[in-house]
Amino acid sequence: MAGRSGDGTLGDMVATHDIRPDLRDLSPARVQDLVVTLGQKPYRARQVLQWLYQHGATDFEQMTTLSKVFRERLAKAARLDKMEPALVEASADGTRKMLFKLSDGRAVESVLIPEEDHSTLCVSSQVGCRMGCAFCRTATLGFKRNLRPSEIMGQVLVARRLAEEARPLTNLVFMGMGEPLDNLPAVSLALGHILGSHGLAMSQRKVTVSTAGVVDKLPALAAASPAALAVSLNAPTDELRSRLMPVNRRWNLGALKKALMAYPLKPSRRITFEYVLLGGVNDQPQQAAALARWLDGLRAKVNLIAFNPHEGAEFERPSDAAVEAFQGELIERHVTAMVRKSRGVDISAACGQLAGKRAGAAEVTLE
Repeated sequence: MAGRSGDGTLGDMVATHDIRPDLRDLSPARVQDLVVTLGQKPYRARQVLQWLYQHGATDFEQMTTLSKVFRERLAKAARLDKMEPALVEASADGTRKMLFKLSDGRAVESVLIPEEDHSTLCVSSQVGCRMGCAFCRTATLGFKRNLRPSEIMGQVLVARRLAEEARPLTNLVFMGMGEPLDNLPAVSLALGHILGSHGLAMSQRKVTVSTAGVVDKLPALAAASPAALAVSLNAPTDELRSRLMPVNRRWNLGALKKALMAYPLKPSRRITFEYVLLGGVNDQPQQAAALARWLDGLRAKVNLIAFNPHEGAEFERPSDAAVEAFQGELIERHVTAMVRKSRGVDISAACGQLAGKRAGAAEVTLE
């Protein structure tokens, strides 16, 4: 039976006749338990994990430091599902959007963004999304299912391999398709592989989990991972935010701020607030002033993102002057505010544009 979002399962179960677990769906402790049941010493688990995450092995036969007999036993007890992009689109600015075919035939996208000396991956946690944000193209898909930890890690491992040597993958943001806190068990396990010394050992400061404001899951996220936190805010009042983001009807701005005030942060950390500027809707100086008042008391920084138009969208991109005025109002009120440049717009890879589709084309059908 398929698991439901938020019911404690590690992503929705995918219909399959293969009952072997994917090794990347297992915690290090469970990998060790498996290794021991196969008659091996516990330290062999460290070798298996190194092959999975540090060497990026996609087949048991690649694990050459393990004996042939052990590899054969491991292959009978577990599996490694293939996770390769069925389509990679390149933007004029160097951004690459990867579309992955999943084992049930559904598709999910992630985006690899090159910076001057490193790369950032925007990773997905669900197929579709149930949040229904009015400005987001992913919302038009509705919710299909959660991704398993192995499907999240598959995106990361492929991106690490595709990243240029001069721009290694060092930054990761859970800002792709889906609401990460709606799939927290799988996201938490994947974060363990991403941040852990057994895995990719990425910096806590360079891995960010973004949420639309699923207030009741914030304590669990804080307990599960030291990754940075981002909140998609997009409006300074309940009336407007409820219109743009249905999640606000359950947890309004007051409830959200109370939860964020209690969120444990290391002394040097701040919460990032993502604010998508919609022309004539939420981009006025008085709204910036209201936003600054709401942020008072929070250790915060604001990323301003000019709306990226997409097919069927009811909103327009704000003028450059409006963006500049909004930022200026925040800075004048002592709020750290940066304008985030949109990348990959020409291939529908920018913020809010992911929907499992080719740029300017119908939804991809994968054979």
